[in-house]
Amino acid sequence: MSIEDLFLLYGIIAFIAILGAASAIWFFRQRRRFIVMLRDVVLALEKYFNPSSKEYQWLGYLVGFKARYVLPGRHRVYLLLTTVPRHSLFYYPFARIAGRKDRLEIAFNPSDRVVVGEVYLVKKNSRVDNAILRNSVGERLDRLFSKEVKGFYDYIVFYSDESLYDKVAEAVASVSLPVTMIATYPGENIVSVAYDLSLSTLGEFLAFQDRLVKDLTVPRVGRK
Repeated sequence: MSIEDLFLLYGIIAFIAILGAASAIWFFRQRRRFIVMLRDVVLALEKYFNPSSKEYQWLGYLVGFKARYVLPGRHRVYLLLTTVPRHSLFYYPFARIAGRKDRLEIAFNPSDRVVVGEVYLVKKNSRVDNAILRNSVGERLDRLFSKEVKGFYDYIVFYSDESLYDKVAEAVASVSLPVTMIATYPGENIVSVAYDLSLSTLGEFLAFQDRLVKDLTVPRVGRK
């Protein structure tokens, strides 16, 4: 092996060692930030909903969580938080380029109110969100009306009644929140809302979700 080959080999080894050290430092720093972020999100959610019982299920390693809250009055809340894999120095830049963001979805099942119809809002140019919606709703989606609406993103809304479109369109147009999905499921009596998570806007999103639940449901007959 020539001197040049030895220098090249040592250079490659040194480069790999530097990358490994940088990756390890990045991982531990991002893991700490991730844990702090999760703590702050959970504290904010529990303070807002004040659940009488709660269950959490962690998703993978440094991915997010699913949760189920039972609230006073027997309302139920289902939460799904997924995050960008920022703990990986090499994968994180590609995830950002691909447009991946932290996402919080809240599905609310009120005990004293009833979902009145079907309405689904998704980002217009998101093939993933549209595919998930079609897989969830199936052929019924083709029998619904549809219109576009502008908000933080460009959206398409599928709806069974014009009044539902009006409520959803007005809701997303009146806020600057990066809402990614709104859906009602009459069979399960659920109103579900998702957005690109940020701690600075979480309080506003929780209030937005609460208004939507009231707008897209009616009082249950026989309940005071």
